[in-house]
Amino acid sequence: MKEVHLFILWENARYKEEEILKDIKENFNIIGLYNMKWNKENFSQNLSRFYGTNLPKDSAKEQHCGNGDFLLIIVEVENPKYEKRDTSKGEQVVNVNMFDKKAYYRELTGGGHKVHATNSTIETNHDLTLLLGKNIEDYIKDLDRNKEVQVTNLEQELVGQNGFKTVKEMFYVLNNCINYTIIRNYETLPEEIYVNEHNDIDIICDSYENAAYVLNAKKVFPEDYRVHYKVKVEDKFAFFDLRYIGDSYYYYQMEKDILDNRKYNKKGFYTVDKEDYFYSLIYHALIHKPQFAKDYEDRLIKMNPTNIKLETKEDFVKILNRWLISKGYSITKPIDKSVAFNIENAKQFDSFLLYSPLKEIENLEQEKIQLELEKQKITNELNKIVNSRSWKMTKPIRDFRNRKNKRLLVKKRGVLQ
Repeated sequence: MKEVHLFILWENARYKEEEILKDIKENFNIIGLYNMKWNKENFSQNLSRFYGTNLPKDSAKEQHCGNGDFLLIIVEVENPKYEKRDTSKGEQVVNVNMFDKKAYYRELTGGGHKVHATNSTIETNHDLTLLLGKNIEDYIKDLDRNKEVQVTNLEQELVGQNGFKTVKEMFYVLNNCINYTIIRNYETLPEEIYVNEHNDIDIICDSYENAAYVLNAKKVFPEDYRVHYKVKVEDKFAFFDLRYIGDSYYYYQMEKDILDNRKYNKKGFYTVDKEDYFYSLIYHALIHKPQFAKDYEDRLIKMNPTNIKLETKEDFVKILNRWLISKGYSITKPIDKSVAFNIENAKQFDSFLLYSPLKEIENLEQEKIQLELEKQKITNELNKIVNSRSWKMTKPIRDFRNRKNKRLLVKKRGVLQ
């Protein structure tokens, strides 16, 4: 069994390039070598998108890794072995062939994160797609194994950095970089990506922040709770609503199941399965809208996969009520305040769907997610401060004050004794 993975030697690790390459050749089969060059003006943006976190210009990460040419090494791992390891994202099951070598190469280059390596094929797919515009399958398909592997010079940004060239390219990147599904109004895609009856693409994903970085998307509204983004494609803008697991747009488990049950559409993107589409659209029409609109009613009657007649709003309430109970889902109020919550329609459902004990579990999950978001915000703000010019300029003053305070503390303790 073989797996495709990759290493990156950022600029500040390349002084050990010869030694690292020698070790890689002894332990892996190198199938691709690329000397990559990003425009220095865009380097921080590329780095942010690649790692899925906000890294402003001249960040500590950029200074630590360097913003010059870096070496991309694509390898095949024979007989991959997976074990638990402590990572920057907590304990995870990783490919230890890669993980342990990454740790060794980082030690060789003075510690820190000057060497990047993929821990799983999912991560490899993400990185390859953004770096070269090809997933693992397509990279292997296009590989000429009769040619000796030599370094190829590539001067190019991450895919989509200056906007996606085509709609197909945008969905290709989405498909290979994040876990998502389009939840409705996909019938006219991709032909009518810029203008359709609702003028945006609604998706559910496991992380709206990752989705925004992958899409190189820009927020349309400043409020933290708004998840409406615009994406440049074919020199126009496509609009997305990036719903995510834990945002209470739907019940937490309902969102997870919608994502788990997704289907690949032959038009080139992921969509919800028929049952989830039908019932989530009834929910959307009854709960997320100020009134149950006629166009939704007509559309749902045509979609109806059951033998139950649907003629009145009450019929739709009954059928959705039954489905929610059978699935163990609740009715929730979205975190996004721009989404309507029709309390009058919600009251027509069984009361425990609104006040179910399951709600407590969901609330705990939401609190956990919100705490992580707050933690990330604080970390980002601290990084901005620490990486700012004024903070660096005042470091000698702070160091002097710290030394002075330590001396005073030692002196004070001596007097007290």
